[in-house]
Amino acid sequence: MKKIAIALATAFLLLGCSSEKTEEKVSTPKEKTVVVSQGSKPKTLDPNMYNEIPALFVTEQIFNTLFKIDENGNIVPELAESYEYLSPTELVIKIKKDVKFHNGDTMTVNDVVFSINRMLEKPASKIMIEVIDKVEVIDDSTIKLVLKNSSAPLLFSLAHPLTAILNEKDTKAKNDMISIEPMGTGPYKFVDWGDGEKIELVAFDDYFEGRPKIDKLIIRSITEASSRLAALETGEIDIAFAISPIDSEIVEKNEKLELISKPTTSTEYITLNTTKPPFDNKDYRLAINYALNKQGMADSVFMGMAQPATSIVNPNVFGFSKEVSGYEYNPEKAKELIAKSGVKDPNFTLYCNDSAIRLQLAQIIQANLKDIGVDMKIETLEWGAYIQKTAQGEHTAYIGGWVSGTSDADIVLYPLLHSSSHGGAGNRAFYTNKEFDKEVELGRESVNAEERKEHYKKAQMILQEESPLVVLLYKNENIGINKRVKGFKYDPTTMHNLYNLDVVEE
Repeated sequence: MKKIAIALATAFLLLGCSSEKTEEKVSTPKEKTVVVSQGSKPKTLDPNMYNEIPALFVTEQIFNTLFKIDENGNIVPELAESYEYLSPTELVIKIKKDVKFHNGDTMTVNDVVFSINRMLEKPASKIMIEVIDKVEVIDDSTIKLVLKNSSAPLLFSLAHPLTAILNEKDTKAKNDMISIEPMGTGPYKFVDWGDGEKIELVAFDDYFEGRPKIDKLIIRSITEASSRLAALETGEIDIAFAISPIDSEIVEKNEKLELISKPTTSTEYITLNTTKPPFDNKDYRLAINYALNKQGMADSVFMGMAQPATSIVNPNVFGFSKEVSGYEYNPEKAKELIAKSGVKDPNFTLYCNDSAIRLQLAQIIQANLKDIGVDMKIETLEWGAYIQKTAQGEHTAYIGGWVSGTSDADIVLYPLLHSSSHGGAGNRAFYTNKEFDKEVELGRESVNAEERKEHYKKAQMILQEESPLVVLLYKNENIGINKRVKGFKYDPTTMHNLYNLDVVEE
């Protein structure tokens, strides 16, 4: 009996040890977190408020739109289930069922109707869909959009992050607080605003297309390109947008990193306030075009990862015209035009946001203009102040960029330069030209692709003659990515959707 007792005790002891070892092997899966960084913090996370990339990149992760543009440039349903044109001015849209908002509410047609009506109240989003006359509810899963006239770009506009679908109850309850407490149907759920410097999102378990592979997405604002690169190299961040061209070689040589450098749908340009001297004078505006060495900017600032622009419409955008020749670098011609203009005080101040690349461009512009006798001062502004001051027309000129978020010329020409878009809606040149307006409107209304191209060509020809903007460059976007991050999909609009991200530890 004594031997049996000892044997049993030994067996229990072994079982206990075995149990402890088994428990040691059971571990909680490591949380998958990806940290990304862009150069400016968003002014707001209200998706309808501003057509600015720092904000729209973030809201792209939180919200969805009725449609989206696939990798081949085609319109496909997103929150919409299907759509049908009953006539050129009647669009019926069936809404997906069982789509959940982040608070657990199921999306209804009332949310969609509320969202569209709200878009029509906000200047930036109104520009996208102002062709809509009214929205009608057909049944609990179907709406009808009644249009003022036919519109070729409407479906593309309804795929832009500016036209995100909101929760009616939540938006009304929060009112303006939606700007720092957004709530949508997207793959990632908002957690913390972090004063815009560090925005925290988590995977939405009930996302209608399936839960994201990563658990947490953190979006940081790091203004200085060198600091952003350093954070990427040390592993503090996983994805860095807007890598300086001069730093791209460093990323390429780092075995832990990958560089993506691809063309965008954006154009870098100078906006001239046509209501203020000296830019209320056309000859003076033309002089600035001839004074600038764009090829020199492409070579020195972008290390060849850019090309001189001829039109505000990017070559990768529908409606770009090769017949718009742009301006050669001709300082002597610039001097002649300044003399012809009769402008007594040719000096002015250029606003620039706090971007190292833009500041370098501004400094080259400053040097080029000094060569023709123009003293240009540079005033650098924080992103939020830059957006606000230029919307209010406080500038004489500013350097900026515009991305065609729909890859269609309409979203470039109409917001930026149509006379109905003055100020915050986009036309910060405060440009007014009835002939230009007419061509852009006809381009909007036609459903024939060749007719649209012809109208947009004529509109771009008018801009070349009038020059309310000085177009500078078409640039690549440079992105540095830690190789442990998989599934990144590049979007030439630069509003990258990060739903497919995953983390693989090697």
